[in-house]
Amino acid sequence: MAAEIRSEVIAPVVKAAVDNASRDDLAVNDVVELNAIAGGTTFQWTLVFVPEGSTAVLTPAPAATTAGPVTFTVDKVGPYLVRLTVDAGLVTESTQYVRLRALTASLGLLLVAAGERRDSSGVIPVDVDIEGWANEQNSNLQRLETAIASAGGAWSLVSVAGATHTATDGEFIIITAATTVITLPAPVLNHRVAFKLAVVPVDVQVKTSGAGITIDGTDYSAVGLSITAQWEQVSVISDGSNWFIF
Repeated sequence: MAAEIRSEVIAPVVKAAVDNASRDDLAVNDVVELNAIAGGTTFQWTLVFVPEGSTAVLTPAPAATTAGPVTFTVDKVGPYLVRLTVDAGLVTESTQYVRLRALTASLGLLLVAAGERRDSSGVIPVDVDIEGWANEQNSNLQRLETAIASAGGAWSLVSVAGATHTATDGEFIIITAATTVITLPAPVLNHRVAFKLAVVPVDVQVKTSGAGITIDGTDYSAVGLSITAQWEQVSVISDGSNWFIF
């Protein structure tokens, strides 16, 4: 019998079954159910690739005679490559691979699994197109380029001579006061702020907008990050939750 895989999401939100094909509609915490749909004498399921850091496993531990259902839980963004071998060791032995993928949250990147190919040695997954990775990786590069371009617009030049200033996204702040406190806005993905010292400071500090928000892992909401004359220029960028010096 031919190996044929049916995948469907059974929780927390049901997603329709897909037969003999990969899918890109998974999300973290989805419970995926797998079934063999073309019969056979023996069945062997293997989760041959999971994203780095994932602890996903098939449940129950698949036995050679298990046609399904078997399940796993999506715990990381990225591709999960499933293999089903039917009738192992017989003349009717057949294997199918499908890729079950959760796209990246911010840019929807099409991450690939190790072992994907379309050549004389095999077609993995079953529906990989003739261009293989090329179209998907080119799409990823275009998405990244668009994101970088949209986040890299013109800086807004601001001169600060007072004791305090609340920054906004895209500001390039020229600090002309010897003593001042700059407060960063709430972090939003790809927002940026830069500081340039025009004087030797007595006390110039950069604070985060609230407790628990960090700059390079340190909470500066109470006592600000001190900028010294040696720094001359500091830039920070947000990942949506915190700020990082770059």
